[in-house]
Amino acid sequence: MKKYLMVLAVVAVSFWTYSHADMSLTRKVLKPVIAYQCGEELKQSKLWKVSTYLMQDSNKAKLEHNVCNCVGEKALIDVPASTLLKAIVNEEAKKELTQKAITNSLKGCLKKFTE
Repeated sequence: MKKYLMVLAVVAVSFWTYSHADMSLTRKVLKPVIAYQCGEELKQSKLWKVSTYLMQDSNKAKLEHNVCNCVGEKALIDVPASTLLKAIVNEEAKKELTQKAITNSLKGCLKKFTE
């Protein structure tokens, strides 16, 4: 029974994704995951630590929030629907997609908010 419900859910999400290409349900689900992971990666980055060392905590948090929201918005723009669906069902695919999306969009978002 669970298997049939999962298949039904995937079919429903597939239909939704293909019919709403601009901001699909799948993208809405993955955006917070990407924004969270972005924050975690920034906090671990030596470059981030050095460049924000003299910032007040409130300004650093605001910059992180703005940058990671930007990453969440832009990261999945050119990702095919089939890859998005795979990421919802498969945890490893989600991790891989998240990492790739952050890497591809972080530089542009950092530049946007630091200039």
